[in-house]
Amino acid sequence: MPAITNAFQNLYIYLISISGVIALLALIVGGIVYLTSAGDPEKLGKAKKQILAALLGIVILLSSYLILRTINPELVAIELPSLKPITISPADLPPGQARSPLLFDKVKTIVDEVKKASQYIEDSAQEIERLTANCDCKNTQPLCVCSGGGENDTCNPFACYTGPGFQPCPDEKEIKKNQKNIIAWKEEILYYRKRALEEAKDLHDEIIKVLNEKIAYYWQKETAEEDERVKEYFRQEKDKAIQEKNLKKNLETRLQGLADLIEKTAEPIQKIGDLPDECLINVQDKCQAHCDGGCHDIKNGCQPVNCTGGNPCPINEIQNQISPIQNARSSVDQISQEILNTIEEIIKLKTIIVR
Repeated sequence: MPAITNAFQNLYIYLISISGVIALLALIVGGIVYLTSAGDPEKLGKAKKQILAALLGIVILLSSYLILRTINPELVAIELPSLKPITISPADLPPGQARSPLLFDKVKTIVDEVKKASQYIEDSAQEIERLTANCDCKNTQPLCVCSGGGENDTCNPFACYTGPGFQPCPDEKEIKKNQKNIIAWKEEILYYRKRALEEAKDLHDEIIKVLNEKIAYYWQKETAEEDERVKEYFRQEKDKAIQEKNLKKNLETRLQGLADLIEKTAEPIQKIGDLPDECLINVQDKCQAHCDGGCHDIKNGCQPVNCTGGNPCPINEIQNQISPIQNARSSVDQISQEILNTIEEIIKLKTIIVR
């Protein structure tokens, strides 16, 4: 029975609306004809009839409304369709929104700076390896002394001198420069490691304090709601919150992974920054001086010839640090791209498309 009442009500509203528009137009047209008749009896009579007919039509429409209302007021109840009213108190509101845009900007900055620092560290490490490979004992100065006190004096080598102009490494200044650079960049990535851990902690707190509560809120609303349309809305919002939680958990894990990777790489970076200093440590034990001539002739006797011994730098140890640094840079690039991809997924999830 309610379905029949609703169908009749809809039909009545449609018909009375059309009829009312037609009657109004007829009244307007009649009025225009009356005003423009210029005293023509025929036009005046036609206009009067049209006006009366329009007024009669309006009277009939009003009478039909009164008659139907007397029979059943619901037949002519003209109401716009509306959704079921939802009463929401402040306590019913979902948990507050997260600071995602600000967090994403910070994470992107961390990723960009760590990638840049990793590239500079690898470049400096390779430059240190290349420059120290050119170091050689022959670049030092042999020192010779005479022993004895006569014609049988002997010329004996004393040590290899490493003073100004006689360093084993011809590119000493460039080596020192790259040592300073690599240590500075190590401190830079350690700073961003700390920031990555802070953002990971903030993500963890957001998951616990915001997203978990939001999921519970929408689940409660979905369970309690009877209207299927509203229930579906809460279900969709709950699913979105779950997706966001999973993505941000993923982001938290990757930020933690980036921090662990930086910590693991700090040791070889520090080593390759310190190892070139050993090129000048105990050079007298690494390089052998060679002298020529006797000692009885002071002018020509006991002349220094050269120093031998090859490269006094710990080349093998320096080379051993290159591989973990290169592997770390490759891993940084990979995990950085994964972090950026995860951020893009979160942004897409939270983007509302208006069609």
